[in-house]
Amino acid sequence: MAAAVATLLLRATGRALLGRAAPLPRAERGISDCGGARWAPARPGLPVPLSSPLAGLSRPIRIKEPPKRKPVDRWTKKRALFGVYDNVGILGGFQIHPKNLIMGPTWLRGWRGNELQRCIRKKQMVGDRMFVEDYHKLNKRIRFLYKRFNRTGKHR
Repeated sequence: MAAAVATLLLRATGRALLGRAAPLPRAERGISDCGGARWAPARPGLPVPLSSPLAGLSRPIRIKEPPKRKPVDRWTKKRALFGVYDNVGILGGFQIHPKNLIMGPTWLRGWRGNELQRCIRKKQMVGDRMFVEDYHKLNKRIRFLYKRFNRTGKHR
C-alpha cells in the first residue's frame, strides 16, 4: 500500500516538474529494429529517461547491458600451430606435400567429408582387416546414416 502511494506521489511530482503545458505522451506499442514489439512513447525527445517512472509508460522497459568481453587464450594448440607447415614446400624444394606430414588414420589423411562418407571410406580402405564385430557395427552405422541422409537435410 505504501509503495503504491509513493509511486503516485512520485509521478505527481514529475508531472509538476514537467509543467501542465506539456502533457505526458501516451505509451503506444511500436515495432523496434530487432523485430520485436516494445512499449515506447509516441513523442520522441522526452525530457526524462524512458526507464524513469515519470515517463508515464504502462510498463517498465528492460534495459540490457552489452555483453562482457570474454578473455581469449592466444596460445591454444590450434592457434599456436596455425600455418606451421606452410614453409614445407619452400624449404623442402616441393618434394613433400603437407598432407603427408599429417599423423592419423590412413583413411582420414588430407581428406574431408561428412560421417557417412567417412564410414564408407573406412570400409573401403581397411574393411577387410577389421574384426568381425567392428565391421558389423560399421555396416550398421552406414545403413543408419544412409537412411538419415536420404530422409532429411540439405543433401536430399
